[in-house]
Amino acid sequence: MVLLFLSVLKMKVLNNPETIQNYLSDESHYFQANLKEVKAIYYPEFEEEVKKLIEEFNKKRCLCTISGAGTSITGTRVPMYGGVVISTEKVLKVLPLEKFKEINFSTLLGEVTIYLDQENLEAYLPAGISLSVLSEVLPPNLFYPPDPTEKSALIGATVATNASGGRSFYYGSTRKWVEGINLVLANGDFLRLNRGEVLAFNDLFNFKSQSGESYSFKIPSYHLPKTKNAAGLYTKKNMDLIDLFIGSEGILGVITQVKVKLSSKKRDFIGDISFFNLEEEALSYVDKLRAVKDKGILSIEYFDRNSLNFIKEKFQEIKSSYQAGVFTEIYQDDEIMTLLSEILESSNVQDDWLADNEHEISKQKSFRHALPEGINSYLKQHQSYKLGTDFVVEVREFPEMMKFYQEIGERFKSRFPRDGFHYVLFGHIGDCHLHFNFITHTSQELEVAKELYLEMALKANYLGGTISGEHGVGKKMVRKNDHDIPYLQLMYGQEGIREIARIKKVFDSHWILNVGNMIPREVNLI
Repeated sequence: MVLLFLSVLKMKVLNNPETIQNYLSDESHYFQANLKEVKAIYYPEFEEEVKKLIEEFNKKRCLCTISGAGTSITGTRVPMYGGVVISTEKVLKVLPLEKFKEINFSTLLGEVTIYLDQENLEAYLPAGISLSVLSEVLPPNLFYPPDPTEKSALIGATVATNASGGRSFYYGSTRKWVEGINLVLANGDFLRLNRGEVLAFNDLFNFKSQSGESYSFKIPSYHLPKTKNAAGLYTKKNMDLIDLFIGSEGILGVITQVKVKLSSKKRDFIGDISFFNLEEEALSYVDKLRAVKDKGILSIEYFDRNSLNFIKEKFQEIKSSYQAGVFTEIYQDDEIMTLLSEILESSNVQDDWLADNEHEISKQKSFRHALPEGINSYLKQHQSYKLGTDFVVEVREFPEMMKFYQEIGERFKSRFPRDGFHYVLFGHIGDCHLHFNFITHTSQELEVAKELYLEMALKANYLGGTISGEHGVGKKMVRKNDHDIPYLQLMYGQEGIREIARIKKVFDSHWILNVGNMIPREVNLI
């Protein structure tokens, strides 16, 4: 019946098993939906088509999972409960805007149209444009600062997850750069939000949609950590309504268009990688870099000994004696480069690799991406599994968290003495946001890794941090006291989960959108 309706829209609809199979998992390969329970994949191209789709599926109580490029690692786009998938990868055009310049660009998926206001540094983007295409479309003197790591990710999905990357240390996460969104709600209603237009008053939102329907509800009552955070719905006194939807993981509506702020690129970015024989010296160096962040330190990335060993065969710059490496990105500016040089001289650096030309910058980019590639190759070779964390704590708590990472790693290693790698620790140390990856060889190791993972999550929460700094929580569950509970419950408790369910019911009363993200389906019964 749904397929018959969609034929009227002349939309691309595929229901062959080969196509559906591509949407049953994400990059984690941990979440896997049942092929027989997913009916079809739909490819709307325009905002109006998304609206009609959602209206019809809502009437039929048909579960809808919204999919971007599939770069998530938390199952966000995986249709675990079946139903249909709406892919936003072909939503590539936006409506014309006065005073904005139209820019067109051809891609493998179709013609992309964006609108640019170069004077005011704003761009109006379709949800389906990827970060890599956006960087090509924009004039060379402009760029989009959040810089999420996965360049194939779609802009709508990065907004839905409040994505971030290395340069978020200096520029902040996606939320800071979003000025407006167009959103289709689960009943087919439509919202066009611009930052500053709808604010909560006394913790209460009152507003109307484009159709004139009234909405009134209290903001979530839990408190967010002070750190970088991508766990749960956003909440803050006198908050902006647009922030409720940024990072909502598609449980409240479907983002179709986004207005973002841009930044002028008056100088080139260059990179520097420093190597240390002692981890303590690397951490001291990081502290010095953090202290001068405002001078133009764009990102600070960390690689532990195991991380360097993973990739040393590909890079002659890495010596066996190195215990840690620190990558720093800065502006190519004499003052900043002089400052970096002074910090390097005051630190016990064993070797330093400055990339200030196109060839070296490209080589350092390969260096930064070689680790995940090396890990994946290792996993295939040993038929093993990876379990990665996404924790963030405040700077003052970071030394204790770092010590705990090391303790957990050694406990895991001593529990399963064998050749090969047991774990790696790397990531956005500027934000105190490292990724601890367990590398397990057996199902028993994986089960123990899950137990240790929970210990680290509880530790991060105890220290006032977050269990997710950039990946969101998706459909993750954890086992605690012999019970499977929503991952998000570790931070906000059962009441926090109910609060998110309360907000979801305001916009999705029939519980059809991205079911299982943040909160399990069963919470709808509460």
